[in-house]
Amino acid sequence: MIVNPAVKRKKRKRGQNRPSEKSTNELVEFDVRDKWSFLHLRLKNCEAKYIPQQVAYQCMNARGAIAHCRKTQCSYKIKESCSVHNVEEVFHKNGGSRNFEDIDDIKHELMTKGPVVSTSFFLSKSFMKKCDASFCFDKSLIGKEYPLLIVGWKMTSFGEVWLVQPLARDGTSETQKVAFRQFGIDDHCIAPLSTFEDTSWQPGPYFDIHFSGTEWHTWTSVKTGITSDDLEELGNVLEEDFTKVLKAKKKFVTRSKTRHAHSRAGYLKALTWQAGEFPWCVEITFLDG
Repeated sequence: MIVNPAVKRKKRKRGQNRPSEKSTNELVEFDVRDKWSFLHLRLKNCEAKYIPQQVAYQCMNARGAIAHCRKTQCSYKIKESCSVHNVEEVFHKNGGSRNFEDIDDIKHELMTKGPVVSTSFFLSKSFMKKCDASFCFDKSLIGKEYPLLIVGWKMTSFGEVWLVQPLARDGTSETQKVAFRQFGIDDHCIAPLSTFEDTSWQPGPYFDIHFSGTEWHTWTSVKTGITSDDLEELGNVLEEDFTKVLKAKKKFVTRSKTRHAHSRAGYLKALTWQAGEFPWCVEITFLDG
């Protein structure tokens, strides 16, 4: 852990509320990967010029996995043909962003929504000299702001530190520690406004139904009534006779009509007729339990 003694604690403005103080002060340690164990934050490599954009995508992909309630199969990725953007631009192109300059608010965001990005961390020579893991940072960016994904915090014998996951040319490093209020780490942090619940995080084809309840991600199967129009749509998705589909257990993705991130891969186990407003009963067995 590196501490810069020249940096003083930033004071809160008089009258400014601290809505998350009680909940965050009760914890001496938090890591988003402990709460959401399916998060995968490591990357193989990243050129210096793409670090801001890739860190933004890291954050968005992690929050997409949280919305999806499991590891995703689709993700935002850097394309060589794309223009280089900073973190704010990426977030604004994908629904906007919210800013954090208060430690308790950053903690609360981590605990409830997922990782955040520090856009104000300054990669100085003094930091690199004192940092035992300086190889985790791209040296070509010394003397510049270096966006970092913040994944949690921890209390140490020297005080509280942020847990960060730097990106460099050689890929994502192990989690590093940067002390609170040092090297600009928490002067300005941002996170996407979007919950990414309207984004599909696994490849189709998709059949949309109404998912009820909050435990959809734990189900092993679902049985529901659908209309004749819905049945026609399912046929279009599967592109085969239902008799063949039932026998072959053809895979498709069942997705919530209102929140596309809520989706499960599976196959059609049974199809029966019943009287009523929803004359067709479909039973779908999930494969991604």
